[in-house]
Amino acid sequence: MTPQITPWAHANALSQIEDLQAGIHGARDGERLYWAILKRWRLFLTIAFGFVALVGIATFLVPKSYTTKVQLLAGRSDTSTVDTDKSTNLPILNALVLESGVQSAETLAALAQQRDTAAAVTDRLALGVSPNELLNSVKVHPVVNTALLDLSVTWRSAEESARIANAFAEAFIEQERDFVRIQAETAIGFLSNELPDAEAKMRAAASRLAQFQSEHGYIDATAHGQDMISRVAVVDQKLDQLKVDESEAAALLKSAESQLGRSSSTIDSAVQVQQNPVASNLRAKLADVETQLADAEERYTPAHPQVIALRSQRQALIAQIAAQPSQVVGQTTVAPNPLYQALTQQAATYSARIQGDRSQARALEAQRKSYDRTVSQLPQEAVQFAAIQEDAKRSANVYNALAQKYNDAQIAKATAISDLVIAQPASAQAAVRSPNLVINLAVALIVGILLAMSAIYVLDTIDRRRVNRGLAAYLGLPIVARIPAFDAVSRRMLPWVQSMTVEAFLHLCVALGLKNGTVRTLAVLSGNRGEGKSTIAHHLAKSLAQLQPGVLLIDADLRRPTLHEKIPCECTPTLADVLAEKISPEDAVQHVAPGLHVLASSPGTADSVQLLQSGLDALLAWARQKYAMVIVDTPALPAVSDGFIVATKVDGSLLVVKENTSDEKTRIAVAHLRLMGIQNILGIVLNNVAVERTDYHDYLAPIPTPALRA
Repeated sequence: MTPQITPWAHANALSQIEDLQAGIHGARDGERLYWAILKRWRLFLTIAFGFVALVGIATFLVPKSYTTKVQLLAGRSDTSTVDTDKSTNLPILNALVLESGVQSAETLAALAQQRDTAAAVTDRLALGVSPNELLNSVKVHPVVNTALLDLSVTWRSAEESARIANAFAEAFIEQERDFVRIQAETAIGFLSNELPDAEAKMRAAASRLAQFQSEHGYIDATAHGQDMISRVAVVDQKLDQLKVDESEAAALLKSAESQLGRSSSTIDSAVQVQQNPVASNLRAKLADVETQLADAEERYTPAHPQVIALRSQRQALIAQIAAQPSQVVGQTTVAPNPLYQALTQQAATYSARIQGDRSQARALEAQRKSYDRTVSQLPQEAVQFAAIQEDAKRSANVYNALAQKYNDAQIAKATAISDLVIAQPASAQAAVRSPNLVINLAVALIVGILLAMSAIYVLDTIDRRRVNRGLAAYLGLPIVARIPAFDAVSRRMLPWVQSMTVEAFLHLCVALGLKNGTVRTLAVLSGNRGEGKSTIAHHLAKSLAQLQPGVLLIDADLRRPTLHEKIPCECTPTLADVLAEKISPEDAVQHVAPGLHVLASSPGTADSVQLLQSGLDALLAWARQKYAMVIVDTPALPAVSDGFIVATKVDGSLLVVKENTSDEKTRIAVAHLRLMGIQNILGIVLNNVAVERTDYHDYLAPIPTPALRA
């Protein structure tokens, strides 16, 4: 009677073992994903192209918008009139921008998005939207490392978008011109007051010079005296220039402070618009009244008082709804006013300019005093003539400088040249449509493929865990061993992978319980061909023979045997001859290795089921007396019945499952085993397990592995 081996019955222990093994071998590589996609290719295509179709439909349904772009060039073309060497002596024409240095493109971009500019555009084009709504469709941003500004407008049609973009750019340029014009008018007012006094001083100095020459007949001074006087004159000229510059800066500072007093420090940068709740309530009441009116018209005549009253009420509600705006402002976001910040920066610059002029003046006055001591030693007449002559020259220079500035301010007021020029106007033909069908479909295809791959990966991982846990829970068995795969192992990893394989077979030997002797005959089963069953049986027999000599390996696959090729050995005499009692077992077994004998088979044996049923019991009884362990290799279970017959006659069986390949067929094989009442399955041997680098540790030394070499 064949002993019945009781499988492990501790579900919690099995679950812990499975969790530990799944954690060690849970990672998957690209090959696993590739086979998973091939397995579920219909689902993969459904997810990928379904997502593309969904995006395509959404693209068609979403309202189209068109974006056009205007390029603005920031910077003056009349730079020849600007003195770049002295920041405190710039022409009035550049008071807005160049007075405080080169204005950044970020500041211009912020100034462009002003409500006043948007209001001017909406009024000019009669757009029928509020300035805040228009600003929500306008984007201005500087191009990095250039003096260009990109002004883009998104609208419902390409032509209207281009028209709004060009109008917005022109309105912004006009706003800049108005700002320059205001600064020029301020400068003109200051210079108009200074020019008469400067002209009077110039005429008086010229008159004194002519009178001195007439009275003294003095024409020139000595070279030394003239040199000293020239030095003094240079200092005096600089002092006069500083005074003029200080006066001009004070006037500009006063103008900037005046504009700051009239400007707000903050502006509404963003306005959120929501549905008018009053209009919504009125529409709800109107719907109720119309329902009551319809009911009354069915019940009464049009002249009935109730019908007349309901009609009057409906007309009143319609009038109230028409009087209500459809949208109201829900929330306003406050941001710093760029114009206020620019004026503040100008005021600070003017103040710094005044302080700098005063500091330079104090230094020049000290230098002037030192020169006075030297000049006092010169002849009094020469000194007097040089002083009068220099005073006349200085007065003329001051007047000419003021006159030039006055002319510049008049030109600035008349022309109002802006810092901005339209480099590239917007065009309807260059409009970018959104959403773009081609781009959306291309992106959707990539995203769809990634989603499909992710879904396949997740499903495959869940399915693998469910299958492994399902097999263990179904039979109450652990996975007793995991045999590493050699296919994708690099040459550097091969030594320790071989060590891992040896350890896996030794672990399998220990799991068979050899010490208590309960398992003397063992069948190696599989649910499908190609699982590595025969290879496992061969290497297991060799490992057992090294531990305990006296192992017999029987090839019970009478239809397509492969052990004689793997060992290798002769395929005759065969197992079929022994089962048919044509030859004795002693004469049929072959010695192939120390402690290991093989009973081979040849292909094409007829009546394999009858032979196994009738003669296998006697053979196993003889083998138990002669050998310490008998291992029987069998055909795949679902294909033929040979494996089931062998499983019923041995002490225990192992089920070989190749990782990632035979989930469904393994389920069928397990169902057949259970249906036939076979209870001696010791566990599952998981073959061809992917090896991870983290599986290596110092215990697995790259030792020689003779047991793995056929």
